[in-house]
Amino acid sequence: EIADQRIELTFDKSVDKNSFLKGFYIYPPIQNKKIYYEANVITIRLLEALEKDTNYYLTLTTRIKDIRGNSLDKDQTLIYRHGILQKNRVSGNILYENPADNGLLVRLNLLSTDSLSVITRELSGKSYALDGLNSAAYLLKAYIDKDLNGRYDDSKEPYYESAVGNQAVNNIEINLAYADTVKPVIQSVRAISNREYELKMNKPIATFGSISITDITHNQPISIAAINQEGDKINLLTAVTDSASLRFRIIRPRDAKGNENPSSTMLSPASIRPDIIPPAIISTKPRNGASIPDLLPVLDIYITEVIPTNLFKASLREADSATDISFRIIKSNSNHYQIKPEKPLTNYKSYVLTIGDETSDLSGNKLGKDYKLVFLPLLR
Repeated sequence: EIADQRIELTFDKSVDKNSFLKGFYIYPPIQNKKIYYEANVITIRLLEALEKDTNYYLTLTTRIKDIRGNSLDKDQTLIYRHGILQKNRVSGNILYENPADNGLLVRLNLLSTDSLSVITRELSGKSYALDGLNSAAYLLKAYIDKDLNGRYDDSKEPYYESAVGNQAVNNIEINLAYADTVKPVIQSVRAISNREYELKMNKPIATFGSISITDITHNQPISIAAINQEGDKINLLTAVTDSASLRFRIIRPRDAKGNENPSSTMLSPASIRPDIIPPAIISTKPRNGASIPDLLPVLDIYITEVIPTNLFKASLREADSATDISFRIIKSNSNHYQIKPEKPLTNYKSYVLTIGDETSDLSGNKLGKDYKLVFLPLLR
């Protein structure tokens, strides 16, 4: 509490007067004040009327030094009430784009809407809390000062900024992410066969407009039967290619941070090697023979290569009666298929998902034999 318009600070060492004047500030701002020094005790006399039922925040920064030139260990903010203590709160989790940053000191600053510093904290870990706030809107900023120079470097340090509403309790996740202005481009093209190519982007992309392939020798477009994009890789199933060179172009690739490239192009030799390797099932989720706590499960099938939807053959049946169960394919034209029953399955009854032996890749290589996934819905 601020008593008698006075704040008294006691340090473990005598403080340099000039450095104290440069290294402290109060919010809400108080223009008229006088400071008294006595050894290691500093008294701040407040010479103007204080706001009623308001918390005042005194921030001491590392610009404050003792008489031997040693700086204060870290920035810190002390909270004093005038009248009734205000109890607004901002708290939440701290998320790290780079998991290796977890454990490093996070510099957090709560500012007023006119950009005056209210509270400064240094914290680490997976959560934070700021208590004792006045009823007001704020701006929350946080970053990791990796080079310890006291300021944010957008080229190599993660940052977060968010508005804070005027509520008694605010829950805000601090997502410390790195600035990224690099646009997505095609980094390389790998010819898997004369009917499949893999584009490797320089970064994972979230969306893109379209992709085209041109036979440069004959100046003709190559038709694309299927496109499967996962992260920074895009697999293309195409018509047979026999040209000497192909031009690949992707229109408006966009990453998760909003960096968009109007287009990116790369030339690559065409492949004349036919695909003679049949597809195979790598794994499933759930695994074969497992019980699952869901009557409307999503069944994941992972395959060695991209399978066009029209060449994927599957059935879902009740194991005992062989009754067909209707389903829909919710992810296709991929090496990862997802299948979901149209209606809830029956508890405690086994089911069989069969990937038919006629399932084939675009070159006509067939699975060769049925693959059966047996599972049991089990809700206790």
